[in-house]
Amino acid sequence: MAFKLTLEEALKEALQDDHKVSKYEAKVIRELIMADGKVSEQEKAFLEKALHSNHFDDEAFELLSGVLLRSHLKD
Repeated sequence: MAFKLTLEEALKEALQDDHKVSKYEAKVIRELIMADGKVSEQEKAFLEKALHSNHFDDEAFELLSGVLLRSHLKD
């Protein structure tokens, strides 16, 4: 039986310990987003909302905001 983690679940899990997303945790979230090779409109909206609430350390914020920026450049 395969377990598929959603973006929301991954973010909640990452915030449980210290209420901040670390660079490592951001890499996991990035891998979930990029698993199919593209960033969907739903994933863009999720990232924008998550980044706006800013529960990320500096490196994590930079990593995920870069994913969002590159996805907009491809549009």
